[in-house]
Amino acid sequence: MSNKKFDLFKRLVELPSLVSIIMAILFFAIHVILCTYTRIPVAICALALVIIYLIASVIIHLSVQKRMSLFRIASDASEEQNNGVIYTFRHLLRSPYAVVTDKGKIVTVNSAMKNIAGAAATVFNSDIKEICDIPFDYIVKHATDSDISEIPEEDQEDIELLSDKKTICQIADKDFHIDCYPLYSKGKLFYLLMFNDVTELRALSAKHRAEHSCVAYIVIDNLDEIAQYAQVSYQAEATHVDAILKQWAKERGGILREYDRHKYMLLFTRQSMLACAKAKFEILDRVREVTLGEDNMPITISIGITTMGDTLAEREHEALVCLEMALQRGGDQAVMKNETGTFFFGGKTKSQQKKSGGHSRVISTKLCSMIQNASNVIVMGHSNPDFDSIGACIGIAALSMYLGVRVKIVTNTESENFKACTNRLCELADYKNIFVDDVTGLGESEFGTLLVIVDANNFKILEAPEIAANSFKTVVIDHHIKKEEFENEPQLVYIDPSASSASELISEILEFSVPVGTLRKEEANVLMAGIMVDTQNFTRTVGTRTFAAALYLRSAGASPEYARTFFELAFEDYHTEAQFGMGAEIYRNEIAITTSEGTGSSQDRVAAAKAADKLLSVRNVNAAFALVLIGNMVHISGRSNGKINVQLILEKIGGGGHFDVAGAVVADSQLDTAKEKLIEAINEYMDDTNK
Repeated sequence: MSNKKFDLFKRLVELPSLVSIIMAILFFAIHVILCTYTRIPVAICALALVIIYLIASVIIHLSVQKRMSLFRIASDASEEQNNGVIYTFRHLLRSPYAVVTDKGKIVTVNSAMKNIAGAAATVFNSDIKEICDIPFDYIVKHATDSDISEIPEEDQEDIELLSDKKTICQIADKDFHIDCYPLYSKGKLFYLLMFNDVTELRALSAKHRAEHSCVAYIVIDNLDEIAQYAQVSYQAEATHVDAILKQWAKERGGILREYDRHKYMLLFTRQSMLACAKAKFEILDRVREVTLGEDNMPITISIGITTMGDTLAEREHEALVCLEMALQRGGDQAVMKNETGTFFFGGKTKSQQKKSGGHSRVISTKLCSMIQNASNVIVMGHSNPDFDSIGACIGIAALSMYLGVRVKIVTNTESENFKACTNRLCELADYKNIFVDDVTGLGESEFGTLLVIVDANNFKILEAPEIAANSFKTVVIDHHIKKEEFENEPQLVYIDPSASSASELISEILEFSVPVGTLRKEEANVLMAGIMVDTQNFTRTVGTRTFAAALYLRSAGASPEYARTFFELAFEDYHTEAQFGMGAEIYRNEIAITTSEGTGSSQDRVAAAKAADKLLSVRNVNAAFALVLIGNMVHISGRSNGKINVQLILEKIGGGGHFDVAGAVVADSQLDTAKEKLIEAINEYMDDTNK
């Protein structure tokens, strides 16, 4: 019997004697009073009081004896029950448990705990961390499953409770999920740790996750274009690629079906998808080994693959979105999307420009219809506009005016590039009030407004991102590789990384949309300057469509000689460009890197781009990067001769662009730090490419 119960029992035993003494004193006092103030004989009074005293004593004694008997029965039953509970917990409960102090020291464990952890590890006062290899503070924080309101207020401040259960440990090759429950005994805090065996559940969950079905779309993205250049039949090569894809699907345990000419759907498991990602989608390299024509031009494929979506139909839609992104990034790559994000693989081959402008014809028809149905049009490019961004904006404005729809261009009218190429244009009546700032542009936005974004697909770098965020109808026309998905999908997206410039794409649209003689020479000159700046005067990233667009602009009155005057430098800019050459170095035998502190002007970005262009003229240099410090940000311009994908390199440090022209901004940085990040990105790209 416990000490508390024994003390209570002892008090119950002593109670009748105490009551009897008190009653005897009381009755004696009554006897004295009655004999003093009444005429009752002393003997009779004493006899009567004695009889009453005896009767009362017997009644009290019997009552106490009855209560003592009931107490003994209850105490014995409680003791027996406690012993049964303790025995059950220690010997019969199959789930291992341990009671520990608030410091994680073991107080007691049951037989199941000793069986899995061993008797040596479960001795009194040993640390629970030795059993589960998890710090006790972490267990209390992440595995507690009690309501804090049940804990005394004076102890609540010292205990951190979370409702989520994250604690899983491994003991004797089994996985156990830990639940933690606070206990109180004699004012002291203890914890009951329950170890629940989740080995089979985790194995089943892992199997279910590994066998989760994925949907992939695959297209051969450049076969027709290569055949046009090579002027040969490609049936044998197409059959070879088909066989490679089928063999790859078989190796991965998937199902491959060709649903259209050179287009496939693949179904396989998440486990297979992760294996492909681990191998960096080597199928891209296997297909690239198939070449066509005398120049051995490689055939490439694009893949969009995802596990996202609760149903196969949802995953099929997401896979199409990923495929579209792969194509918009230039093809020859895989875009994989899962719960942790979107990942890109490949992109080692420069996209081949299509000879046919058929897609531009379809886009022009859709764009004209959208402009005609809009109440007004707002055109916008990226901040710090270059000639390509300004020229593309002018082209959309010319199309809108031809269709009779009110149009405004949101741009920085204080930009030196803007002033250089729009002097004559602003003299035209239609362009007197067409250029507005971001505040005025936001005021022009309404429900029926059509926003046309050109020369950019990243809304964060636009001249006025708030206008794009509040637009109901948006069109994106760009030639840069798409870096990420749109937060709100535009109504029309035309991204062609194989095009030399946005001005080239807009020129094609104008050629299909407006009658000959409609485009004015002032407008054509700005569009021509846009093409010239992005092609380095028609020496880089040009194709037949580029020259066709230039020919169209020439027929509209554009003069390359006049457009070249836009590029004339001020002496300060010439001096800034010269500073880059002083710090140039060659890295890994084929990459040129140069840096400059700059002058603090935004024109330093242009100087950096020109410096990177000039470095490409150095023998054996396949890529060039120029870094310039403007404020607390380092701007990086990357250029390539087509052998190295500078877009993939700069994408690793938050930049973007396309295969041979790209840029990045490293915020809150110095030149040395930004250069180190660039070198790390170069090393990672080169190591992956050389594998």
